[in-house]
Amino acid sequence: MHVKLTTSGGRRYVQLVESYRDEAGQVKKRTVATLGRAEQVDGSLDAVINGLLKITGREPMGAKPAAPTVSFESARALGNVWALTELWKSLGFSGLRRV
Repeated sequence: MHVKLTTSGGRRYVQLVESYRDEAGQVKKRTVATLGRAEQVDGSLDAVINGLLKITGREPMGAKPAAPTVSFESARALGNVWALTELWKSLGFSGLRRV
């Protein structure tokens, strides 16, 4: 499906068009819906667009993006690891990896 602009009598119309193949395998197009005159389309189609986005699992237009979640670790939980790492280095045990 795609959106198509057509002209009739000097006016432009917005149409939703579907492509398909007939029994002979020829590509055909049919108008599924006329959404209105292009000059008068302002915010009236936003509800239709947001509905289609919702169905496909996407964020609606104008929606605020979800804030990234931040988690903090306790300083105590990481402090003992740091202390043991520094003690390991000061005692010279880091050289054992070369052996």
